Amino acid sequence: FKKDLAKDVAGDTSGNFAKLLLALVETKRAEPSAVVDYEKIDADARALYEAGVKIKGTDVNTWISIMSQRSVPHLRKVFDKYKSYSPYDMQESIVKEVKGDLQRSFLVLVQCFENKQLYFAKKLNEAMKSKGAKEKIVTRIIVSRCEVDLKKICSEYKQTFGQSLQQTITEHTKGDYQKALLGLCGPQQ
Repeated sequence: FKKDLAKDVAGDTSGNFAKLLLALVETKRAEPSAVVDYEKIDADARALYEAGVKIKGTDVNTWISIMSQRSVPHLRKVFDKYKSYSPYDMQESIVKEVKGDLQRSFLVLVQCFENKQLYFAKKLNEAMKSKGAKEKIVTRIIVSRCEVDLKKICSEYKQTFGQSLQQTITEHTKGDYQKALLGLCGPQQ
């Protein structure tokens, strides 16, 4: 687009929401490591707690820093450890501590860090529950994930909702659109 993404994000957003988006755009997330650093996991879990639930208000900068810079496997362990410090899990803490776009963004991040395929399975289910499937959402997810992890999303879908994604597609779509979606999903498992 011959534009700078960070400049566009900064121009279209503000406050802590802008800080989070810019951190995600600009920061290079740490690569997963075979070495598990239990001290760093503990320090990050404690820092998230101390920057949120433990104090009045929220030190959003600490949350942004940890969630935008650490590897996904590290963050999964941090969120597990977090429960030993806080009476709430990370998602509950987010709901208690921040609101609006910032809350929704942190929740999506945590859900994706914990289980990205389950996140997309839930989004597909929500999109197809409404009368007349929300085709843009369904299309975007299935097309963007078909060569990445759609088989795992199908598995999570069946495990969570008790029927295959293909069955749900058959019930909520028609014609060539339905055939295209089913073709991308592959055979039922």
